[in-house]
Amino acid sequence: MPAEFRFKALLDLRRQQRDEAGAALGQANEAIDKVNAQIDQIKTERVALRNTDDVRRQGDVSVDALLAHGRYDLQLQADVGALQATIAELTAEMEKRRATLVEAEAELKRFEKLKENDEAEFRALQSKRDNAEADEVSTRRYTLQRQR
Repeated sequence: MPAEFRFKALLDLRRQQRDEAGAALGQANEAIDKVNAQIDQIKTERVALRNTDDVRRQGDVSVDALLAHGRYDLQLQADVGALQATIAELTAEMEKRRATLVEAEAELKRFEKLKENDEAEFRALQSKRDNAEADEVSTRRYTLQRQR
């Protein structure tokens, strides 16, 4: 039975940090997806606005209605711009979180490698002890047989 890993608490902490960094990265991805969905919704709304009968009407046209449509379209366009700026900020944050995840993963691998090395050292020491014990038993048997 292998000995308890001396840095088990740190290994568990590194695993937890890696998991938290992965969750944070997932949250950033979800936020970007939500903002992209909002942009798509606004773009769809702008297309629908352009295709309304008030804008395409010929003849008796209400200037106030056209101005209102134009202002609303400009507002939607400004909203898309603001959301795209938000996506840029979220993307920067996502890259920071990705770097944190990579760093946490590397740190975890270092501790896992240390654990593997400790286990290999323990197995080698245990094997050496087992061989020494087997040699001792063989020597005793041989000595007992010679004495008979």
